[in-house]
Amino acid sequence: MRDRRPNLRGNRGGISKKIGLWCVGAFVLLALLAANLYLRPGQAAPEDVSLEALKGAYARVMPGETPAPELTKLGFDTGNGGVRCLTYLALMEYFAPRDSAGFDDLDPAAQKCLNTPEGCSAYVFRLARASGSEHQAAFGFVNAAEAANPGAVVEVVFLVQDGRVAYKAMTGV
Repeated sequence: MRDRRPNLRGNRGGISKKIGLWCVGAFVLLALLAANLYLRPGQAAPEDVSLEALKGAYARVMPGETPAPELTKLGFDTGNGGVRCLTYLALMEYFAPRDSAGFDDLDPAAQKCLNTPEGCSAYVFRLARASGSEHQAAFGFVNAAEAANPGAVVEVVFLVQDGRVAYKAMTGV
């Protein structure tokens, strides 16, 4: 005959079912997360680009004519994480950090863009010497937010006004 006294430890049947459900739920969540990370297309590392190829792509950008989406087709990937997209206030700090004397010396197309707060933005590409390219005939570059040797940095700036490149500049070449 079965003992009808209440169990002093309580009814553990319901708790073990809840713990089991939580474990199954956590396992399913982890499996979905792992599948998402596995199936997501990986971001490829930026390829080295020779200095000549960089100059060639830069030369094909025509201020006033080249649409901003065309920059990606020319090799200037605006969706890359290493590219800085400057808003109007950041543009003013970039082109005239201390006083307006630098602003007065700018190209008239750049001044026109910077004088129109809405519709003017910029993409700044910082490219640094690729590791291992010191002894190669081609001067390789990779995207770099910060470079160890500032002398080996090339910076390409595109001012974009109303969806078209209004001004371009390349320094460090």
